[in-house]
Amino acid sequence: MIIRPLLLAASLACAGLASAAPLPGSAPAAIADAAEGPRFDVAMNNAPASAVFAQLAVNSRFNMLVSPDVTGSVSLTLKDTTLMEALAALRDLYGYEFKVQGNRITVYSNTVQTRLFRINYLPGRRQGASDIRVSSSSITQAGTSGGSAATSGGASSTGSTVGGRAEDSAHVRTTSDADFWREVQSSLNALVGTAADRRVVLNPAAGVVVVRASPAELRQVEQYLGAVQINIERQVMIEAKIVDVVLDQESQQGINWSSFGKFLGKGKLSVGMLQPGATIGNTGDLVDGSGNLATPGSAMVANALGGGMYGIAFQAGTFAAMLNFLQTQGDVQVLSSPRIATLNNQKAVLKVGTDELYVTGVASTSTSTATSSSSTPTVTLQPFFSGIALDVTPQIDERGNVMLHVHPSISVVSERQKNVDLGSLGSYKLPLATSAVNETDSIVRVADGQIVAIGGLMTQSQTLDKSGLPVLGDMPLVGKLFSQKNAVSRKRELVILMKPTVIQDGRWPESAEDARARQVSQLEAPAR
Repeated sequence: MIIRPLLLAASLACAGLASAAPLPGSAPAAIADAAEGPRFDVAMNNAPASAVFAQLAVNSRFNMLVSPDVTGSVSLTLKDTTLMEALAALRDLYGYEFKVQGNRITVYSNTVQTRLFRINYLPGRRQGASDIRVSSSSITQAGTSGGSAATSGGASSTGSTVGGRAEDSAHVRTTSDADFWREVQSSLNALVGTAADRRVVLNPAAGVVVVRASPAELRQVEQYLGAVQINIERQVMIEAKIVDVVLDQESQQGINWSSFGKFLGKGKLSVGMLQPGATIGNTGDLVDGSGNLATPGSAMVANALGGGMYGIAFQAGTFAAMLNFLQTQGDVQVLSSPRIATLNNQKAVLKVGTDELYVTGVASTSTSTATSSSSTPTVTLQPFFSGIALDVTPQIDERGNVMLHVHPSISVVSERQKNVDLGSLGSYKLPLATSAVNETDSIVRVADGQIVAIGGLMTQSQTLDKSGLPVLGDMPLVGKLFSQKNAVSRKRELVILMKPTVIQDGRWPESAEDARARQVSQLEAPAR
């Protein structure tokens, strides 16, 4: 065995250390110190392992402690190496594990060991679902049995049975099931195997993982848990604005997005059809489900609103450019400005509104005796939500790009009285629910700080406006001679703006303060 020191500059010491595997239980300062130590050549052939480790530390400041279990012989030739590089090479080739503590290096044999890891994550299982459905027709069942009658969904029948049919013209359902600790348990079992001397013990409440395995397997576990911890700690703040635009006479065909470019200034802009699977690249390119590409700064796309939701991607610091543009298209009202912060791959739900109870079913039970009969109606009530709901699920990659599953919904529930005739059971006047819903369900991929606009949700309403001479127009009989009524049609378009901001370590107060400042500046801006 020959160990010959080399007189090389200490600045070259770390040249090959970056690719080395993580060292369990090591102190970073001590490892850096050892890596910057003197370089030397090593040549050994069938040398006793314990003697090799003792000789490697002769010209360093470290004390080498070799476990009595370390046996066998090694053969190795290294040139221009450091102490840490030599130890890592022996570990990779022969399985001798080592640990650096202060100025001590302890060497262990390649036997099963027990290590403790910590993971900062909540215990429990989290499930979520997002559902959007468009039903073309629905007929529910109703029937009688033993002198009873039942109705559901506003349909009734006595003495007969009506077949049921339900058809969906469109249905999108997205489910998520995040059982973090179960997935970690399954992954670690796959890494260490199921041999009798291998064990994986998890304590979710304490955030502790205990693994008993070989040193090589423990290094794989350490790398896996480190990658998992990095991913689960990523978080994003999502700012959204849900804007209702009452279109003026010049914009009755919808918002003229082609004129938005001049409000953006030096920012980048892409427009197109936002279909399922649409993506927005790092440069602002928007690619729809058909593969069509719109490049930022190019001419506006004049496609008809048909195959999907109309989408815009643009790069700007605030929402001011879009809000100023929308004010040129009609009367603008910001319905909601939610801000949601959530972790990577975790669904966040925001709900603002009220729940009202409405009748959804009526059942009647008849009781007959030898002398009399009686009927008891039973009314089924169900809550209907009226307001604004937004659920978002982000996925953040290592470059800061965010893939968002977005499902905003705005519902307005009103009451409508309807008479339901149950034949011999009588007639009932029931308060039934009528719901007007605007919602979308899409997946987009955007860069950090990029704003996405989703539009094309148009509705039309008619109102009866009365105009005439004061006093004379309100007089009975002759008032119609001095007044007139006109049916006015109004079109509204709903626009949803979203801006994800990836929160880096230490940037949370800064990101929250920036969002608050933007909101205050928009509130202080003069109204149109």
